[in-house]
Amino acid sequence: MPHRMTAVLCRAFLCGAGMIGAAQAQGIVKRHLMAPSPSLGRPIPYSLYKPATEPKAGTRWPVLYLLHGGGGGDLDWLDYGKIAHTLDDEIAAGKLPPLVVVMPDGGGESWFVDNTDPDGAGRVETALTTDLVEAIDTTLPTAACRGGRAVGGLSMGGYGAALFALDHPDRFVAAISLSGAIAQPIDPNDAVRIKKGDEYYDGAFGKPFDVHRYNADNVFPRITKDAGLAEKPSFWITAGDRDGLGIITGSADLHVALRRAGYKTTLRIGAGQHDWINWSQSIVPALDWLAPQLRDTCPPLQSTAGLGLAEPEPERGEAQE
Repeated sequence: MPHRMTAVLCRAFLCGAGMIGAAQAQGIVKRHLMAPSPSLGRPIPYSLYKPATEPKAGTRWPVLYLLHGGGGGDLDWLDYGKIAHTLDDEIAAGKLPPLVVVMPDGGGESWFVDNTDPDGAGRVETALTTDLVEAIDTTLPTAACRGGRAVGGLSMGGYGAALFALDHPDRFVAAISLSGAIAQPIDPNDAVRIKKGDEYYDGAFGKPFDVHRYNADNVFPRITKDAGLAEKPSFWITAGDRDGLGIITGSADLHVALRRAGYKTTLRIGAGQHDWINWSQSIVPALDWLAPQLRDTCPPLQSTAGLGLAEPEPERGEAQE
């Protein structure tokens, strides 16, 4: 498995990914927004894609939360993945319903977990799955229920997406992992993997690396623990055939474990490697898979499930750029 997805690696493929389809704009992109976060004690930076027109009468927008990779931030999907053009094309073609895509900055090396160490990123998972969701649902006309929310991500963000969906199956109907940096728990006696963990995870699980903390935040034990849930999130898992071997193995292991536990899961190993050319292309079939699962209305008893939120109000405006 590569050490981590670095900003240098991603930017090296900007030209190749950036020239994909210049569609006429159908949506509105907002950058440099901020959502309040009591969990972090500081605002959450995020970027946003939303439809240009209001939802049709009686409907609301579904929401996809899209996570960045290691060393990245909230602008990556816009600048390197050209996601706005992809969404414009998909919506215009009728393959994807009008939806909101929220791209938060979870911290470049946070691994999207809660880390309250003095030099840690803070309660990132809690902040993004509660504070940010509440901010979006109270400022935009969203379908504020499980059926109206999904989460996805690439590399480190693929790990985060799987973690969020398994930890909060009452909030997310589906998860997308693109080249997810996912691995099995580590045996506390495995000195080789522990040493690699100290180098690879950049303090997200303690400095020095704490194997017990890593295993406590690992996605695999969650799969078996929640296997009896009546409503499980579905998963789309993909990796490139020239991705790191750890990425390919972890993706396959996740797919197999989910299937054994009764989850609906799809695995695709396609041409590509750990770069934006791969991710800007592989997000398209992932969105096509996601589209029929998203809902633009919420059952009355489900609309605030898991969050303790009031019914969403009409759009009141967003943070300023």
